[in-house]
Amino acid sequence: MDHSNIVSMFEMMDTSNKGTISFVQYREGLKTLGLLNEDEVLKDDGHAITLEKFRAEVCIRPASPQAFARKF
Repeated sequence: MDHSNIVSMFEMMDTSNKGTISFVQYREGLKTLGLLNEDEVLKDDGHAITLEKFRAEVCIRPASPQAFARKF
């Protein structure tokens, strides 16, 4: 995914413009991008998610076949 798209997605979720998103927003963002299965469980460490963490996670996770199929 292009860097500018990752930033745009993060900014859409960061409605308060704090530079962080909640764990729930993070998880839903990954699902929206097709990077998280419904069955996959992420552990909430209690820390807010920064753009850097979101970008790193998006870049290391492979997209699911369902996400690829939705694009067409």
